[in-house]
Amino acid sequence: MKRVVVVVLLLSNFFVTFAQYTEQDIRNYIEQYQELAIRKMYEYQIPASITMAQGVFESACGTSRLAREGNNHFGIKCHKEWVGDTIKVDDDALQECFRRYEKVEDSYNDHSLFLTSRPRYANLFTLDVMDYKAWARGLKEAGYATNPQYADRLISLIERFNLARLDTLYQERNEIGWFELHQVEVDDEVDDDYDEVLEQGEDQVTRFSVYIPRISRYKQVRYPFSTRPVYENNRVLFVVAKKGDTYASIAADIQSDEQRIRYYNDVPITKGLEPGEIVYIEQKRTRAGQATHRVNPGETLHFISQRYGVRIASLMKLNSFSEKTVLEPGMIVNLKKERFSIFKK
Repeated sequence: MKRVVVVVLLLSNFFVTFAQYTEQDIRNYIEQYQELAIRKMYEYQIPASITMAQGVFESACGTSRLAREGNNHFGIKCHKEWVGDTIKVDDDALQECFRRYEKVEDSYNDHSLFLTSRPRYANLFTLDVMDYKAWARGLKEAGYATNPQYADRLISLIERFNLARLDTLYQERNEIGWFELHQVEVDDEVDDDYDEVLEQGEDQVTRFSVYIPRISRYKQVRYPFSTRPVYENNRVLFVVAKKGDTYASIAADIQSDEQRIRYYNDVPITKGLEPGEIVYIEQKRTRAGQATHRVNPGETLHFISQRYGVRIASLMKLNSFSEKTVLEPGMIVNLKKERFSIFKK
């Protein structure tokens, strides 16, 4: 009898929490966006269960005004660096400024970039990506939400709707190379676009231009986990690729794993290495010591990111870039927070 009473009380508390939408609304929302959450787990190492649960809570299953009119599913406010569209909604204060997105997918992407680029969330990425409870508590401790029950509510939702299965699904797909195959398909589509450009007589576009450092400019440091020479750039450790190196071989040399090294260097599973290329062995920073960089012909955002040891996600935020932004010679790219995001001289 006591067991039945406890269960009833727990379920009652659960549905009071979600009084503004039904259980079926939650299931429909999960069904609609779970693949997007799994993809973001692969790209940014944020548990899909956490992303999904936050989406449900913050957007009221997509029914809140912020979600309906602004496609903002994670309650991300404008902050000083935001220069995109905005929407005013009453929250902790009246008429607070929130980010408005063109589509829901943009909100999911910005949520991932928001967590990976802000120092106060850095500790999250030291946690086990399969430990949703630690992530829920970490989000609350980092100040993502003011509700004192935020972590408990995320955990309750994850367990009530078995959202941890999304994390397991990510893990299973990753082990069999599912994402790698999917990435190849995407790359093939991009290559077709490039072929079309070539037929029109234009120069070929490349996704990555390789930064090969002049090693004498960098300080060599002691690193106890590898016999390789290790250097420092922007207070981030790196090694230099040798002939025949792969991300997997470098990861083995420094007692790490390939996926983590690729993540540190902002590269997909399909990209190889060139001799002399810089390879970071820890997370790049969110800003550089130098204020700006003038774009030279052939440089990409990845090249600039590798040269200065700054994450691509941070450069995109600092300059209000989108995935469609094309760098042109002469552009000034901010490497740390400045008054202007991007301009030409």
